[in-house]
Amino acid sequence: MSVQATDRRQVTGRDLTSGSLHQAIWYLALPMMLETGILNVSQVLDTYWIGQLGSAALAAVTISITIRWVINSMANGLGIGGMAVVARRIGEGDRAAAEHATWQTILLGLAVSLVLGALGLVLARPLLVLLGADAEVLPLGLDYLRVAMGGMFTLILVFVNNAMLRGAGEAKLAMAVLFLSTAVTVVAEPVLVFGLGPVPELGVAGAAWAFVLGFGAGVALQVGVLLGGRANIGINPRDLRPDFPLMVRIARIALPSTIQMTLRSSSRLAILALVGLYGTFATAGYGVANRMLLIALIPGFGLANAAGTLVGQNLGARKPGRAERSAWWVSAYAAIYMAAAGACLFAFARPLVAFFDPTPQVVSYGSECLHVVALSLIASGVGVVLARGFDGAGNTVPAMTVNLVSLWGLEVPLAYGLARWMGLGATGIWWGRAISNLANGLLFALWFRRGQWKHRDV
Repeated sequence: MSVQATDRRQVTGRDLTSGSLHQAIWYLALPMMLETGILNVSQVLDTYWIGQLGSAALAAVTISITIRWVINSMANGLGIGGMAVVARRIGEGDRAAAEHATWQTILLGLAVSLVLGALGLVLARPLLVLLGADAEVLPLGLDYLRVAMGGMFTLILVFVNNAMLRGAGEAKLAMAVLFLSTAVTVVAEPVLVFGLGPVPELGVAGAAWAFVLGFGAGVALQVGVLLGGRANIGINPRDLRPDFPLMVRIARIALPSTIQMTLRSSSRLAILALVGLYGTFATAGYGVANRMLLIALIPGFGLANAAGTLVGQNLGARKPGRAERSAWWVSAYAAIYMAAAGACLFAFARPLVAFFDPTPQVVSYGSECLHVVALSLIASGVGVVLARGFDGAGNTVPAMTVNLVSLWGLEVPLAYGLARWMGLGATGIWWGRAISNLANGLLFALWFRRGQWKHRDV
């Protein structure tokens, strides 16, 4: 007999399905924004330390990180599948079923991460060459990817486990995990990159080792929390046996989300390949600009995670109206935040890029990218929130479809056409991305408003 049928223990955490909606939003959103915003610290410092090694190193890590995220995105959908099931069970008041789903998702994450890490090691060289790594950049990229792919399981497990903690309403614990991961990474990176005392200078490989050690520390904390019963969900010894029917259900929810994440990250690869046609300075400048755009967008993912949890739990409590209002209000807050962040990137584009790499050609490419793309982040923020609202409902097909249309149907063809056929060069690539961002936000808003996601059975 299943765990769900024999043990229906009640959830003891904060009830997010009643009371003030705005209080519930910010109860989740503030720690979730801090959780994702913490990543900005390591993003900024990583870009700065690598920038000290020169434009070739910056280009190598830009390409390598993009490859790393494509491989990672193939497994990140598991977190969405686990989060949707956990949030729905928590909303129903069934902690035992939520815990059972947690362990089954972890088992899936372990298996998939090991396969993908091996795949990344095999494909590292051909992918670097395909993306324009020249004789100077290629060995640096290989140094980074050999370490990063070997430790890929730490990154995947941190994000999968944190997704389920958020689904259970444990936003503060998820934040603590990334605090620890970031602290370890920030302290370790300069030591490993430049060497200190008995620690040898590892260069770009040191940056990869720092991220593996940081996320490894995060996994260790998650395991301690889940085993120690200090969260609204946990890991139970009786769940050690694989539950294949539940795994299949989680995988079915996760598959469209995995595809849409892979579509997003692989489109970044295609754009990077186009940028690479204009040389190492263009790749380095785009690398800095893209990091700045991601840094601005990352807190929006925190807001989006709050929307996913609220939608999932309120649907579990049979309150679809409250679930819908949650997503729209979070979208409004995200738009306000992204307007302010985009304006700052637009206004301070040149000094921001020059801080990381003052090479004039790098500054020219990077600042132009920010000037064109920054304000389109408003639409991106809305799209990210509503996509996670769909995910929280367990209805992951819309996000896959919208990203297919906006990224591969618009961004990549537009970027190529404007750059190569219209003769705009790299400027055309930036405009392709900006137009795609606008379309992405609009399509998500129109689809979410239809409301069919309210009837998804999870």
